[in-house]
Amino acid sequence: MLKNAIILPLLSLCLTGIASAELILTAPPRESVDAGAKLYGPIAEMLSNRLGQKVTYRHPQDWKKYEKNMKQGNYDIIFDGPHFAAWRIESAQAEPLVKLPGVLDFSLVVKKTETNIKKTRDLVGKKLCTLPSPNLGAMSLYAMFPNPTRQPEFVMVRGGMKQIAKKINDGTCIGGIMRRSFFKKKLDATTRNSLNVMENSEALTNQGITVNRKLPATAKLSLLTALTDDRQSATQPLFDRFASKSRKFIPANTTDYENQNLLRENMIFGW
Repeated sequence: MLKNAIILPLLSLCLTGIASAELILTAPPRESVDAGAKLYGPIAEMLSNRLGQKVTYRHPQDWKKYEKNMKQGNYDIIFDGPHFAAWRIESAQAEPLVKLPGVLDFSLVVKKTETNIKKTRDLVGKKLCTLPSPNLGAMSLYAMFPNPTRQPEFVMVRGGMKQIAKKINDGTCIGGIMRRSFFKKKLDATTRNSLNVMENSEALTNQGITVNRKLPATAKLSLLTALTDDRQSATQPLFDRFASKSRKFIPANTTDYENQNLLRENMIFGW
């Protein structure tokens, strides 16, 4: 009886500790620490209120630390692209929760003045601009050239799609990889009309949120309910940036991420 009297309170204390443990929300280091806190901090606070459990946003500092902490399972709630989500689902027992509406796809474009470029394979050895790996555009570009001995010369550009267009215009590259929606809707008409689309990537699932499989089912349901509620002001800045025509996430499932683990297929690039 004395043994049980000691064990039961200890067990209760352990379970309480698990239930009250802090959950870590993160996203790729695409913005500064302050900008990340401004964008994701209110979401963490909103989720804390809905869960009755502390959710803290943690900026990963840089891509190497993002990769390291992700692989070590140090994040509980992650918002990022489908190639990361697919890797975690396959390799880290993560579960998809919600996603932004729409898809992510990219266009490989080349200057029309490059009249000797007729097919994608003609770009081997030529300079193509891309955002650095592990950006999804870079992964999609690498997937178009799976043979490492038969690839273009990839020129890494920082600063977004506009900088890629600028580098093509100034002759740094003869072409590059751009979001298809950017090419069709945001690129100025003069530049767009000066480019040929050589190839479009496969359309992938839009950015979304995966969660640690160890989260209790009740917590996952609360997160799902909160994130699919279009009355949440905390998530509006996120939609303004990544999905301006939307107001809420939609549920995601494992089948959304089949064959989208581009990180696995491109281990040579440092993942």
